[in-house]
Amino acid sequence: MFVFDISCQAAPVEKIAVEPAGAFVIIDLEQCSRSGGAVRRARKILESSTKDLARSLTYGYATFEQQVSGASAGVNAEDDGHDAAMEAFRVAIAPMVESGKFSPDPGKGVSDADLAALRSADTRSPLLFEASGRETFQAELTAYGIAATLDSALGGLDGRTVAIEGFSDSSISLISEITKMGGKVTTIGTSAGTATSSVGFIADTLTHGLAEFGPAVVNELGVEAQNAWSIWGADVDALVPSTKMGVVSHGVADNIAANVIVPGTTLPITAKGLAHLRRAGKAAYPDFVALGGPVVGSVSAEGATTESVRADVASAIAAVVADIKGHEDGPLLAGCYRAESFLLTWQDKLPFGRPLA
Repeated sequence: MFVFDISCQAAPVEKIAVEPAGAFVIIDLEQCSRSGGAVRRARKILESSTKDLARSLTYGYATFEQQVSGASAGVNAEDDGHDAAMEAFRVAIAPMVESGKFSPDPGKGVSDADLAALRSADTRSPLLFEASGRETFQAELTAYGIAATLDSALGGLDGRTVAIEGFSDSSISLISEITKMGGKVTTIGTSAGTATSSVGFIADTLTHGLAEFGPAVVNELGVEAQNAWSIWGADVDALVPSTKMGVVSHGVADNIAANVIVPGTTLPITAKGLAHLRRAGKAAYPDFVALGGPVVGSVSAEGATTESVRADVASAIAAVVADIKGHEDGPLLAGCYRAESFLLTWQDKLPFGRPLA
């Protein structure tokens, strides 16, 4: 794993102190000509969590048989210095984007608009960055990939129930995709509490509620909200943990009622959490599979349409889930084995450490 000083495009270094951008890029695999991953901006971005994000993406690219390294970047800046820091960051990484060395995506604290000036030089399919309703097609594919993973893991979403932990604006598209496939999101959890509806929640209603009430929307849905912790015991077919890295600890895992867990964010399950889920017979799927929609879509052929790309994503994810579903070690570890098998076709050795929080 290498850290690049992006202020001067220097050779890989172990430690960094970047000026004036106040930023760094971590590339997971040595001597890899292509990489991609999220850019985050905050007062202090930890290098350790950035490495973890890069590792998960390495496994995601390998899952879909792409010789690309996972990467991640951090921009260290206060809120009032956001615009200046992001401008310096864009200038610094422009040569990497043009060469395909690093393809950046918005992460926490970074918007699509912050990276828009780089998109014309991005080597990935331009379809990813086209507007799709209120978001980009890339964001749509993220939600679609999660729903497709749920569909394959459950043997079909029709008539199935789903709970979303960490419900937020980005969950609206996921609810829409689940509903299109015949499923129902019957439980949502925010920092303010947990709300349950046997008939399922409607995306449009929640969109307006979030805009007005934020996380407290759970108290405005005509049902009696429970405490935030209640989300883990939701009586549903599948649970989508979406708040943060490592949210499913061993303590949380022991309280999960759903038999299928499909991540809605990167690395939500800890190593001990996975061990407890396996002991309880719960099927936990890899985040690098569920979040793989944009990875598949990034290599769309010229002339592809949004519909053909969605079909490609559904087919690719269904094939992966069929391969790892029912494995004696569980689908998450089976997904790791699959990714590692591909990595060894073009890397001399595996990177140290599997993608678990």
